Parts: sequence; C-alpha cells; structure tokens
Amino acid sequence: MGAPGKGDVGQKLLKLKEQLEGQKSRRDELQGEYNSLMKQLQQEFGLEDLEQAQTKLEEMDSQIQEMEKSLQQQAQEIERLMEGSE
Repeated sequence: MGAPGKGDVGQKLLKLKEQLEGQKSRRDELQGEYNSLMKQLQQEFGLEDLEQAQTKLEEMDSQIQEMEKSLQQQAQEIERLMEGSE
C-alpha cells in the first residue's frame, strides 16, 4: 500500500521539475530579449536605462506634436493662399 503513494509523490515531483525547467527556459529567453533591446537602445539612441528611454520618448513625443502643429498651420496657410488666388 505504501508504494502507490510514493509513486504519486514521485510523479508530482517530476511534473513540478518539468514545470520549473520550462519556467527557467522562459526566463532565460526573456532575459535575452531584454538584453538585446537594451543593447539596441544604447546603440541607436545612446541610452543606458529605461528611465533615460522614457525621458527620450517624452521628448520625441513633444517634438512630434510640435511638428504636427506646424504642418497644420502650413496646410491652412496654403489653403488660404489658394483661396485668394481663385
């Protein structure tokens, strides 16, 4: 009677070990992706950490908004000039 109980425990331990190995593999994969992205941030933008990346993102977003506003103003000016020449 003691043997079936030990087998169940052994199977559970084996299953837990497999799950743990899968999680370790996934962790290693994610760490590799993170390292690759951090290297890309450094190479393309000269940024060393995520805080710097966030600051850069906010700066770039602000620049985009300014450019969009300028383009809208220029488009309105072109429309105004075209209306005046008709």
